[in-house]
This record gives sequence, structure tokens and C-alpha cells, in this order.
Amino acid sequence: MAISSPKINSLPVVTSINASSYTVSGSGIANATIYLTFKDPNKNTISTTVKATSSGTFSTKFNLITLKDGQLNLEAYQKDTKGNTSGKVNKTVLKDTVGPTILLSVSNITLQNQSAYPVNGKVEANQKVTVTVSDGIHSPLSKVTTSDTSGNFSVLFNMSSLNNGSITITAVSNDQYGNQSTSSTVVTKDTTVVSPPAGVYELTSQERTRWGIYNDNSHPIETTNGFNQALQWATSNGYTTFHVLGGTYLIAKGVEDKDHNAQINMVSNMTFLMDSDTVLQKETNKWEQYAIISLSKDIVNVTIKGGTLKGDRYTHDYTYVGPYTSGTHEWGFGIITEGASNVIIDGVIFTDFTGDGVQAGGTTVTGESIDSTNLELGGLDANGNPISQSGKIRTKPYTLSDPAYQNPHFRNIMMWNPEGVSGKYDLYYYRSDGSLIKTDKDQDFNSSFGYSKIPDDAVKWRAVFNATSTANVGVQMMSVAVTENLLIQNCNIGNNRRQGISLVGTDGVKILNNKIHDISGVAPGSGVDLEPGFYPGINTEISGNEFLNNKIHMVLSYGGHAIANNNYFGPDAAFASTSWGGVSASNNTFDNSSFVSSDGSSNITFTNNKLTKSGAVFDGGENIIVDGLVGVDSDISFTQTVENGISASNISLTSSGQDSELHGFAIWGDKPITLSTIYLEGNNGLSGNGLASNVYSNVTFNNTTESRLASGNYNNLIVTNGKINFYPGKVTINQGQFKNSTVILDNDNGYPNVTISSSTFDFDKSVSGNIILVNNATSFSFLNNTINDSVTTSADHPIIQIGRDAWKNSPTQVKGAVIKGNKITSKIKRVGIDTTNGGIGAPPYDIEDNTLINNTLALTSKDINKNNTVT
Repeated sequence: MAISSPKINSLPVVTSINASSYTVSGSGIANATIYLTFKDPNKNTISTTVKATSSGTFSTKFNLITLKDGQLNLEAYQKDTKGNTSGKVNKTVLKDTVGPTILLSVSNITLQNQSAYPVNGKVEANQKVTVTVSDGIHSPLSKVTTSDTSGNFSVLFNMSSLNNGSITITAVSNDQYGNQSTSSTVVTKDTTVVSPPAGVYELTSQERTRWGIYNDNSHPIETTNGFNQALQWATSNGYTTFHVLGGTYLIAKGVEDKDHNAQINMVSNMTFLMDSDTVLQKETNKWEQYAIISLSKDIVNVTIKGGTLKGDRYTHDYTYVGPYTSGTHEWGFGIITEGASNVIIDGVIFTDFTGDGVQAGGTTVTGESIDSTNLELGGLDANGNPISQSGKIRTKPYTLSDPAYQNPHFRNIMMWNPEGVSGKYDLYYYRSDGSLIKTDKDQDFNSSFGYSKIPDDAVKWRAVFNATSTANVGVQMMSVAVTENLLIQNCNIGNNRRQGISLVGTDGVKILNNKIHDISGVAPGSGVDLEPGFYPGINTEISGNEFLNNKIHMVLSYGGHAIANNNYFGPDAAFASTSWGGVSASNNTFDNSSFVSSDGSSNITFTNNKLTKSGAVFDGGENIIVDGLVGVDSDISFTQTVENGISASNISLTSSGQDSELHGFAIWGDKPITLSTIYLEGNNGLSGNGLASNVYSNVTFNNTTESRLASGNYNNLIVTNGKINFYPGKVTINQGQFKNSTVILDNDNGYPNVTISSSTFDFDKSVSGNIILVNNATSFSFLNNTINDSVTTSADHPIIQIGRDAWKNSPTQVKGAVIKGNKITSKIKRVGIDTTNGGIGAPPYDIEDNTLINNTLALTSKDINKNNTVT
């Protein structure tokens, strides 16, 4: 005997607060046993049973700590005291136990700032933040503040009561669900006046006079020359720190573009330490290319710390056009590195540059011109020996005799500007005895993916190209110096025209905990731009940064795989990946901003990111994984252009209730895509052309406005308090669960082809109109489903209706329908299946093997009416 399913009361979000004792309550049959099972996105389950009271109510608690965050599914059914079992009902609930990201921006405590020491940071918007500072000896100091609408907060402390030494600064805040996070950092308090330590050169007033350096924003030529002379003297005399005391130092404008004498030329093994009130100001000039500090390819082991570097953006003369430039004036930099290695830039303020705060790049070192005189027909075998091979040409052996190769930093080979060859190439390296050391296969020309490191014991190399003849072949072999092992941290980089940071030839860059903001004025206007051109751009990490008010927040183009974690991307700009190398981006916050993967960008892992009024676009590409995304008032678009190119799962899109626009998913492309465990709530839907071969598993619509389904196969679809419509194309729904929800087929732009099978339609509140209404369709199949409407008391509309109201005398818009094997139950006597409005020219509709309880049939004489049971 069939019995009703239990009813589950509203489920609150599972948080870190309630996860260990999560209450599920509801009602069922008196004294029945309720079976409850939670399942997480990884299909881990936790189950329990509870006995209903004599009045049918029940309540129990779960420990859900071990289940994965994301959308949880709760399955419930009941057995009465006679052993009868109900159908299963499912409800979804979000589990979010991860607290907000807390970014702290602090500095060391000095005699000058201790009485009004600022602690700045960023959390979620409009949240209370408790900030505590402690020296571990005295009672901690604590203040409570509230973040603004952008999540920023700031408090001031008087630190004079705390001891010198390590000071722990801790911030505690909650997210909108009450999940709490704590972030701590340790700074140093040092208010003592001490003599300069050994190895520190102090640029005191006396020393400034010695070198002709002025700190009053005057005498730019003398000041610039003085810095360079003083740095050379300091390094030759064993100093390892060059301390620039407070003041404004004017750096010369120079007499030409890239004037070597109009910049500070760093020396190796030196820390360039600036006080907080030290400013290096570029003199107003007309040149398209300039820098304040330059690090050339031979420079190693440099730290640049503190102070402010300031350009001439607002006084610059933009009328000049250089002989090798285009008049855009986009190459005025705070710091430029051209092949330096082991560089740290820490706690520096960069502002007002015509180009970038920092440009990190490379330069050429040596090379060989390859042409027909040093090429021969054939390839090389697995041991590097010459073989006859059609379609291949090989170089003669080249000796690594250039003295530049004695420097490990320069031991690399790239191939540029190919002529007369196609595709990729292979490199072979040999020892002095002629034996092969290694082969680098499938190298790309002019690319990060053609940066080959020469083995330590290699003395010769050869290359194999794709060509049928050596005639008219030309390739430039280059060895380059790129910026290696660069760390940019704790900097404030803003108000530059072109970029915050440009990476145009790098290997091993970390950009950590910086504020990068207000970048615009000349294209591209990006906070960080990885765009190396012919040079490599590899082993890059960009994490823990705050991006604000940039034209573009980040561009990853042409470089190798990058890491971008725990960043905050503020309003009105994008994080764009257009590189085949791709990116691993996780735990980032997008606030009124977007992530865009386009132009075939591939190798992307986009996990556990949060979007608020933001978007994420994945436009083609290979090996793209999207998992664990949570969005509010946000949009996601997938365009599948490669078989199995994009995989997406565990995505939740909800509404704030303050945005009336429709958001959600858009599915495009000409190759099938698989989505799994998708949760849509409020003003969120699923759009796009889709494909009949697409697979959507465990998609949930909860309290959504009318939603159209794109073409594809929907397995375990759950719809609660919603209305489902369809785009043109073929849609198959299997084992769906519809709660207080209706289905309509109505599309003037093209007729859908819809099959719904083995699904349930349950109601605990009255629904006006039809439950299933088919206004137009190429085909509609409704197979082996159960409809149980035990609450609606109006018989004004049939439960299932084929054809529009009063359409019987109009041309049919429903080209075929099969309604078979269904069980339909209603509270009052009403029409269960109605085909009388099918219209003129309608085919016979197949109505078979249905069980109608408290229902009737309203069919035409030509319909197939077989084995239907009507009671």
C-alpha cells in the first residue's frame, strides 16, 4: 500500500557552528520510522532513523562535519507501523563551513608610528572585525570595527605600552553564515635608537654632501650620479645594505630614451633600504622609456625595500615620438629588471608612472643564425645519431664555446623567427665524448614553450626541424637572460597608466600580498600582465593580493602555467586568461568583477572561488576544471569546443534578493559537456543552445523564477517551487523530483523535443493551472512518472494538457506526444489528461497504461487510448 512521503521542514545552511549538531525536523505518519540520509558532492553519506511522535512530528540531529562543503542532498522516506514504505523525497542544502578570507596590511612598529599604529585589512563586506595586538607579556590590546561595503577596515592602536620585539596581530571575522576565520601575522616593534649595524651604509647628511646627493627634490643630475657612484663605492667596500634616509630625491630625466645615466643602476648583493618617508621622484620628462631603478642581466641578490617610487604621469610631455616607439609613452617604469636574478621588492609604494610600477623581463645574451650552410637532410634517432628521415632536417653540431655559457643563468636555448620550417622542433644535448645527455621534444618557436635549459655537462647541441629541404630555411637561435626568482610582496602599486606589474620574460616569480589599484590610461591597463612574447614566462604565482579599480585586474597571455590563489578582485574589471599554459586559481574572491578564459585558453583549474555580482566565462579550451564555485547574483558561461575540454561540478548560484536581473548558467558550443551537482536558487536559470548529448547530473532549482532548460540529459533533476520551460532542442529528464513545480513547453523561437521519465511530482501546497502544459513541441514523451497532487482543490485546469487553451480549431503546434505508464492522483475529481486542444492536423497522441486516481481522461477519438485505469 502506497503511503505519503514525509515532509522536511526548512533546512538552514550547514555552517561551522551547527555542523556537529545539525537539526532536521518535519512531519510524517504517526509513529512511523523516518529514514534520513545526507549525501555530499563526493557521494559520502551519513544516515540515521528517527521515530515520529503520535502526532506525526519528528526531530533529530546529525553530525555533518565529515561531509564535504557544497550542496548536500537530504533523502527521506518513511515506513509506517505496518511496514508500508513511502516514496523518497529530496531536499538540498548548502554546506559552507569555511570562514572568510582575511587580508591584513601592516608594517613594523617604529618610534615614529607607535602612538598611532594602523592595522588595515579586508574581509567580507559589512562584517564585524575584532583586531587584537599582543606582545605576549602585557594584556592584549583589542578593538572592534565593521568593514565597509567593499570589505575594507582600518583601526589605530597606541602601541607604546607593548614591549619591543615580536608583536602578534590577529583579526577575527565571520562571513554571512556565521563561519569564523582568524588571520594572524607577526611584526617587529623596534623603537630603540641604535648605531648602524656592520655592513650597513647610511646615506646621512654628511654622506649626501660627499656624493652630491640632495634630498630636497632638487639637483636631479647630481643626485642620480651620486647614487650610482655611492652604490659602486659601497659594494666595493663590502657593504651589503644601502640605507636611504627620508626625503625626496629627484632622479634625472636624461637626454634620451632609456638613458643609462638617468636611473639608479643597482649593484649585486645589496639591500637598497628606504625609510617610510623616502621618495624617489622621476624628473618631469618627454621620453617614452625611462626607469627610476634598473637591474641588468648581471645583477644578482638584490632587495629593494620600503619607500616610495613616483613617476611623472601628470606633468609628463606626451608629444614626443621616439625613433623605435609609437608615441604611446607606456614604458616609464618604477623598477625595470632585464634578466636579473634573486630579487626581492618588499613594501615599496609605486605611483604615477607613465608605464608600469615594475617591469620584469629579459634580454638577449648570444645566439646563432641557422641557415642552409649549417643544415643537412635527415633527423636524429633516440641516441642522437643521424638517421635518414623524410620531412626532417637537422643542424650540424654546434659547440657551446661562447664564454657567456660559463654563467649558469645564461645556459638556455630558444628558437626565434623561423622561415621555411613548420610545426615544432626538437633539441639534443651532448657530452664531450659525443654521448647524448637529453632531448627536449616538441619545442615551440617564439614561445615560453620553447625555453630549453642547457644541461651542466653539455658541450654541444643539435636541432631537428620539420622541412623537406634545407634551401630557404632560416632560424635564429637565441640564448637569453630572463628575470629569475623575483619576489614582489607587501607593496602598494597604483595609479600607473599601463600596468601595475608586467612580466615580459621571467622564470620563478612570486607576487604576494600586494595592493594593486587604479591602473588605467593606456592599453592594456592591467594590475598584473604576464605577456612574455618571445621570452619565457614560467613558474609564476600571484597570491594574496588585492586588486582594485583597474581597467583589467590580471592578464595571463602566452606564458606558462600560473598560480593565482586567495586574491581579492574588486569591482568593474576582469581577470583574463588567454594562454594555453593556463592557471590554477583557487579561493579567490570576485566582487563585481569577472574571470574570463578565452581564445582557446587551456589547462585551467578554477576551484573554490567566490563570486558576488560577478561572472566567469570559459570560452573553449582543453583540460579546464571548474569545481566548488559559489556565486551570488552572478553568471557563468561555458562554451565547449573540444571533446571533454571543460568539466564543471559543485557549483552553487544563489540570489541576494536585491537584484531583479536573471542570472545563472549559459551553455554553448558544438561538443558535449558534463555538469554535475549544480544548485540554482532565486533569479538563476540555465540557458544557451546546449546539445542533446550534454549531461547534467544532480541539478537543483530551488525557488527559482521560470527557468528554461537547454538541450541535454538531466539526471536526478530537482525542482522546488519552480516552473520549468525549454529552449529549442532535445531535452531528456530522468529520475527528476518536482516539488510544488510545474512544466510548460512554450517557445516561439523553435519547438522543443522533451522526454520526462521515472520522475515524481509532489505537492504540499496548491498550484494554479496545469502541472504539465504542452503548447508546442516536435515531440513530448511523459513516461513512468508519478504525479501526486493531494492539496489542489480547483478543477479548472487539467493536470496534463496537450495544446493551448481553445486551440482545437487552430493548426496544431504539438507534433507528437506519448503519455505512458504514469500514475496521476489528485485531491478532487478533475481531468488528468486532456488532448482536446491539440489542434487541426494533430497526430494521434499515444495515451497508454496510465493509472488515474480521482481523475478523468479527455481525449479525441483518434488518440490511442489503451490500458488506462481511471478511478
